[in-house]
Amino acid sequence: MKLKDILEKIKFWNKEEEYLDEDLDESLEGEPSDADKKFFKKLNKKIVAAMVAAALLISAFAGVTGVKHVMAKADAAEEMIATVPVVKQDVQKTLSATGTIISAQESGQFATVSGSYPVEEVYVKVGDEVKAGDPLYKLDMSTMEETLSYQQQALNLQNQQNAISQQNADKALQDAKDAGAVQVNDANRSLAQAKQDKAAADRQQSNSNSQVDSSRNAENDARRAYDNANANVSSLQSKVNDIQKQIEAADENTNVDDLKKSLDAAKLELNSAITDRDGKKSAYDVAVSNRQSAEQTLQSAKDSAATAARSLDSASASAANTQNTANNNIISQYQAARTNELSSKANTLSAEQEIAKSKEELSKAVVRASQDGTVTNVNIVKGQTYSGTDAVVIDNVTSLKATADIDEAQIPQIAVGQKVQIKTDATGDEILEGTVTFVSPTATKNSTKTTDGESSTASVSKSRATYRVDVTLDTLDENLRLGMTAKMTFITADAKDALVVPTTDLQTDADGNKYVVVQKADGSTKNVTVTVGISDDFYTEIKDGKLKEGDVIVEAGLDGSADAVLDEMGADGGIYFE
Repeated sequence: MKLKDILEKIKFWNKEEEYLDEDLDESLEGEPSDADKKFFKKLNKKIVAAMVAAALLISAFAGVTGVKHVMAKADAAEEMIATVPVVKQDVQKTLSATGTIISAQESGQFATVSGSYPVEEVYVKVGDEVKAGDPLYKLDMSTMEETLSYQQQALNLQNQQNAISQQNADKALQDAKDAGAVQVNDANRSLAQAKQDKAAADRQQSNSNSQVDSSRNAENDARRAYDNANANVSSLQSKVNDIQKQIEAADENTNVDDLKKSLDAAKLELNSAITDRDGKKSAYDVAVSNRQSAEQTLQSAKDSAATAARSLDSASASAANTQNTANNNIISQYQAARTNELSSKANTLSAEQEIAKSKEELSKAVVRASQDGTVTNVNIVKGQTYSGTDAVVIDNVTSLKATADIDEAQIPQIAVGQKVQIKTDATGDEILEGTVTFVSPTATKNSTKTTDGESSTASVSKSRATYRVDVTLDTLDENLRLGMTAKMTFITADAKDALVVPTTDLQTDADGNKYVVVQKADGSTKNVTVTVGISDDFYTEIKDGKLKEGDVIVEAGLDGSADAVLDEMGADGGIYFE
């Protein structure tokens, strides 16, 4: 049989049916890690090589001649290099974990009482549907009700005594207020008149201020107009002087008559500018005079305002003295009344606080549901004295989510917003879509994981931190139930229509650079260094553009030749695995 035929008969890795033993199949069903998947991918080629070698060894029993015949045919087939085209497809980098289906909304209901009381009645059982506010159970608080009754009777007696004492203190206070009111009213009338006089003086000062501002603005405008007119005169005077110099320097070729006409026109314009400047100067002088007059008026207004202010201060001091005298009398009586009031409150405050505490305690006798949902656990029975938490547990069974504890090495790859694919035994092959909505910033627990070394007789146990991750389900299935095991696949990276090559065909040169062997059209090959992106179980994204779709690369693990098969054997001809 030709080597090519042998390879065709045992090339089972392109077929649909399973080719590993049952133990390996079961381990793959448990969502293997990325490292495991790459190992099994590589192992497939090792198995192929091993089976080819086995076929060659079997042929040895037919005689040395048969082996030589096979090897001779293999030399011809050695030219047939195994290749694979560069293609475009979607690549997803994933992370797998096993989690649990839980309620998106769960609460433990319990009485927040300060004491311990027997349960008087339980209104719900496991499986009952409740609404927020529905009663769940009731505590027997008859002893607290008796205590509250005694406290209220003692407070009523104390309040009657306080009322009589307070009436006497309030009357003395009112008498002091009435006597002081007459004196204060007279002083306030004088103060009000002084305020009116001060307000009038202030208004006059304000008006004078406005007039000064206006006159100053007018003076500034007049000054600018005068300066502009003066500048115009200077400019025209220069023009006249220039023309005169031209006339004086004229020769026989110069038209003196035209220059003289220009000079006359310039002199007329200059005379008009001088007249305008003189008018602007007069207007400026008037503006200065008006400003000075306004400033004098302002000073008089300020003097009047100062006089009014002094009168107001005097009236205010008089009113204040009168008010102080009256206030002192009132304060004296107020303090007596207040002292009496505080004394009464001091006698009753403790009782009122105890009553408030008793009422608050009694208000908690009936424990009600804080949310809609289904009762999933009842930890109390009638007659039991219960003061713990989670007496009744309520879950919203229509709003579910998945949760998992992710190992510390993988948690950096998880982020809120990532898409997740979820499968359960109850929902079969259906893939439920979800989104990461919570990543715990702190470790939730320690998980004990075993790391196996190369030796089959030793293992190392390590305690590693895990972090809780919650996934909100975008799609639900009626077969889902609380507590079900969820197989979760986190999509940590995604590349659409990416240029890819098989991961096993990537090689590494001495400098650590990744490259693939590309077969040219003439059958020769060349090494092409590439920049890689994300990888899934079998393919790696190529990002640098050095390859294009349809390029042919040589498979790195098995090139189809007899030498390639024998390369998988040990030096002594035996088969080995890395």
